[in-house]
Amino acid sequence: MRAGILLALPFILFLLAFFYAPLVVLAYYSVEVDGGYGIGNYVEVFRDPAYFRVVAYSLIIAGETTVATLLLSLPAAYYLGFHSSGREKVLLLVALVTPFWIDFLLRALAMRSLFYLLGLREGYLAMMIAMVYDYLPYMFLPIYAAMSGIPRNLLHAARTLGAGGWAIVYRVILPLAAPGIAAGSILVFLMSMTEYVIPSLLGGTSGFTVGTLIYHLFLSGDKWGTGSALTLLITLGLLAVAVASARRFPVARVEG
Repeated sequence: MRAGILLALPFILFLLAFFYAPLVVLAYYSVEVDGGYGIGNYVEVFRDPAYFRVVAYSLIIAGETTVATLLLSLPAAYYLGFHSSGREKVLLLVALVTPFWIDFLLRALAMRSLFYLLGLREGYLAMMIAMVYDYLPYMFLPIYAAMSGIPRNLLHAARTLGAGGWAIVYRVILPLAAPGIAAGSILVFLMSMTEYVIPSLLGGTSGFTVGTLIYHLFLSGDKWGTGSALTLLITLGLLAVAVASARRFPVARVEG
């Protein structure tokens, strides 16, 4: 027991220092109002419709990014998981992962330069393409890992029992890959919901999302209380979504 605690201690200390401590600081600033304490900052967030519009817009952006990366990842993960092997699989995985060894900011700047060469200026389309490109691996890798773990004898049994190709996909592969799909969707949604760099560099007038709003509240508007309240509410909301999804898809199960 003590050995387990000692092994987990560095991780616990890391979480306390870099996750829970900042949340405590945010909570403190969120209730600080004119030298005193109260819920005025939270009231402002809920009363001002501008905050609601920005949050709703960010939810739409995150949802579209999640759906787009999912639609691109499913066929690719299916092919690599069931129809690719050996050197081909290794080369395809390396080709997917290698671009992401480059710094995130440099990738965004490179995409902006590429869009300029193609005649595509800052705006909604450029922002969405960049978002999908940057978050695609976070969707693909969990789905690929889930599909790679599906026993092949289940597919052979389904074929023996008369199931066709599409039936196998919908009745066997997708249900067993659901935990990977859920994990990838959670990762992409949570990160794209609060994305700041890509909307700022490529979004133009369409890039005012939650991340941009929080930046302006803290650094440009000097509204630390309102910014802390908004950040804390969004963080707790996203944590609730992550916990609920993790409970819904804890592990892959093979039934029957």
